[in-house]
Amino acid sequence: MTGGSLDHLSRSPVRTSLRRSFLSGLWRITNSTIFRLPLPIMNFIRVGLLRAFGASIGKEVFVESSVRVDSPWNLEIADEVKIEKCVVLNAIGGISLGRKCQVSPYAHFCSANHDYTDHLMQVLACPIVIGDNCWIAVDSFVGPNTRIGAGSLLASRSTAFGDLPGDSLLVGEPAKRIRSSAGLFEGGNSNSVS
Repeated sequence: MTGGSLDHLSRSPVRTSLRRSFLSGLWRITNSTIFRLPLPIMNFIRVGLLRAFGASIGKEVFVESSVRVDSPWNLEIADEVKIEKCVVLNAIGGISLGRKCQVSPYAHFCSANHDYTDHLMQVLACPIVIGDNCWIAVDSFVGPNTRIGAGSLLASRSTAFGDLPGDSLLVGEPAKRIRSSAGLFEGGNSNSVS
């Protein structure tokens, strides 16, 4: 499911059609109403709605009611992923989240960009691929055409662009590898980076 299955979207112009516009409008209504209901049973319904609109969703996925998803038909979420409150998943260009990823509150993913060399400023698909066992911490930003390797932690308020290594603590604007992520995910040591 992850690790490059979105390559066909990379840097291609985003095409719109009457059908896609209708689907997008229907999704906006759904995303701002039924999807937002905060009842405990609603996670099952939220995941079902994402699937109904074309998202590829694994098993045991949790999506908080305040998550905003654009273009769910370009969204791939593997097994055992947890997406916390107020996360923005702008999947216009495609987003793929690997197994056992944790996305903390207020994280923002933007998988599209404008072609500034074109006077029409066309929107370009710029996929985001997050490897297995990654943690995207509070209020971080993952930009267009970004790949984060498996086992990495993008620290709070950091910004990720381009290809970033796996098994790393990624910190800063733009994020850079500070050290190995070994030991960060077990034993309660994660408080200092969330």
